[in-house]
Amino acid sequence: MTGWLRGQIWVLALVVAGLSSVADAQSGVRRGLEPGVSAVLRGGRILFLEAQLPAGDAVQGVLSKYLSSPADWRLYKDRLAVAIPFSKLNPKAQRAALEAVFPQDYVDASGWWHMVSFDGTEGGESLMLLAEWLTGNPGNSSEMRTKDGQGPPVEPLEKGQCLLVPLRLLMPVMQTPTPRPTPSEPAEPANGGNAGLVSPEVSGLSYGADQEGRYAEYRMRKGETVYSAVVGRFTDYSGHAEVQGACEAIQQRSGIKNARKICAGQRIRIPLEMLADRYQPQGTEERKEYEEVQAEARLLSNEKNRTTDLEGVAVILDPGHGGRDLGAPAVAGVYEYAVNYDIACRIKGLIETKTRARAFMTMKDMDRAFAVNNDHTFSEDGNKVVLTTPPYYNDDAKVSANLRWYLANDIYRRERAAGGSERNTLFASIHCDALHREMQGTMVYVPGAAHRRESETPNGHDYSQYAEARGARAASCTDAQALRDEAMSRVFAQTLVNALGEHKPAVRVHDSGDPIRNVIRQKGGKAYLPCVLRNTCVPTKVLIETANMNNAEDRANLADPKWRQAFAEAFVDALRRHYGSCPPYCE
Repeated sequence: MTGWLRGQIWVLALVVAGLSSVADAQSGVRRGLEPGVSAVLRGGRILFLEAQLPAGDAVQGVLSKYLSSPADWRLYKDRLAVAIPFSKLNPKAQRAALEAVFPQDYVDASGWWHMVSFDGTEGGESLMLLAEWLTGNPGNSSEMRTKDGQGPPVEPLEKGQCLLVPLRLLMPVMQTPTPRPTPSEPAEPANGGNAGLVSPEVSGLSYGADQEGRYAEYRMRKGETVYSAVVGRFTDYSGHAEVQGACEAIQQRSGIKNARKICAGQRIRIPLEMLADRYQPQGTEERKEYEEVQAEARLLSNEKNRTTDLEGVAVILDPGHGGRDLGAPAVAGVYEYAVNYDIACRIKGLIETKTRARAFMTMKDMDRAFAVNNDHTFSEDGNKVVLTTPPYYNDDAKVSANLRWYLANDIYRRERAAGGSERNTLFASIHCDALHREMQGTMVYVPGAAHRRESETPNGHDYSQYAEARGARAASCTDAQALRDEAMSRVFAQTLVNALGEHKPAVRVHDSGDPIRNVIRQKGGKAYLPCVLRNTCVPTKVLIETANMNNAEDRANLADPKWRQAFAEAFVDALRRHYGSCPPYCE
């Protein structure tokens, strides 16, 4: 092996280990082939296999089936994550990677039909690269044809353009026919720009009914799993037990007895009630409401909302849990409540020293106040209070959650009374997830309009002793307010997702499904919307799950004060973008 090649592998390993969300940030796409292994395409031209690796010789079982030289697994031993160039994959793995990143491609008696997915400033596709990937010879690009039989195609290629690579030119492994994908139904979000709010890539779903009821059907592609390609992509399930239960239910509905023997072309039936709103069939109430929210969000994203260095903006930061409520179970000395609080304090510090905005905290640590914490591990620390009048020692999680939205609502009313606009106050609740260990990256929850309540008055505690609750004992919300709140929140959520991916260093965003969700799906399919999203009257509100504590790489990031600082910087970048100020960190 040459020194040059070793260098290339090392550089790619750094890309994956340190900048793992860069594919999203640069108009990329990442598709899981199996848990921990994904095909990644950046800018339409850089194609590689990304793998998170186990320790020691267990690497062989993961990589040997993908490498052109199976013995080369030893080159990757003792690394956390690597990126393997397309040229180093065996033919079967190359085809699996191409099918994964180009889900609308198919093969028939004429040849390989390719749908162009990237163009323009986002990174254009190359005829010569396509020819090299599919035929082994970039010179065969002159033999490619357009859909109407003309050729060769002219570059630059345009998104949506359909090209044919004749069957006689294809490498043998690329010649096996595949079913033509089902035309688009609902849209799947892109991970970049405001277009990501509404602009789709084809989902590959079709719809039908049987004796058990209505369903959506998806045809599995080679190397896909029910966990990643179906549950992670089309539903709102995220917790480990919930994901496992959803997989089992879908496999049973699809007549699958052995999940390890699912082949390409296998029909997977997903009960409609398990689908996220964006994937519901056209004409359903869920889909109509989703599209109304998207239309409103598109309008809002185009409205001018300019400030000078965030002048007049108020940011309410809600670090989740604390006190006797530790949040998700601690792992390796990483406590959710401590990470949440430290990230919120870092955001607060940046807002107050780098902008003209004002930051309000819902919680305070009575020992360290709002000082940042540069520790890598934490211990239990229960001396935290909710900053109501009088303060509430964080004893009962439910009472604490209700007092947080009472406090946020009081701050919002005071801001409006002082002449602030409804758009210039933002509420952000900071959390960490405890999900299936294969899930990674940030997810952002917004208040799903369908899950708001017309009126809600918490009981079981004497809330009237707090001035903030006495000001408005009940939370109320009209249908129109619910729709507008979700739309306004989605605009900021998309801005935040973009800012995280484009920050230097990049902060990984969840990519095995939609990173922006409007409900949490619990066991049995029950929809849950946290009360800080359900009852906070601030129109723009998000609950941010910064990372997954059950994922080793995410957990290492949460423990790293430099990563927590990067997250805080990206959040402030998002504020500046959202309110029309120039971001200082991502230039």
